[in-house]
Amino acid sequence: MLVNREEVLNEDGGLGYVESIFKSSNILKTVYFAEAETLYITFSRGHTYLYTGVDLEFYKRFEDAESNGKFFHQHIKNKMPFYKEFTFYPSEVQKLKELIENKLKDDGEQRESESN
Repeated sequence: MLVNREEVLNEDGGLGYVESIFKSSNILKTVYFAEAETLYITFSRGHTYLYTGVDLEFYKRFEDAESNGKFFHQHIKNKMPFYKEFTFYPSEVQKLKELIENKLKDDGEQRESESN
């Protein structure tokens, strides 16, 4: 489930990159570079891989999927060129997971106060 999405535009106003975080047992974070058609996926254990040849429409389908992990396994894993880039330290993974939980908690509190 998509928790947070931020778009960063180029100087010319075009899409530079999209950074998203997910509430998922498998995927923590993605960074998608539209012009280069590259997608970085950080998994729950901190491993980050780069996938190439990912167009914007495909990335949007991934982001909008009911289960991002299932979409990954069905359409990306072993089907697209990839490179292992780096691994986050366990403390960095924990901070990202806490950020996700806090964002979900804040969103839930905001919805509750709006309904009152």
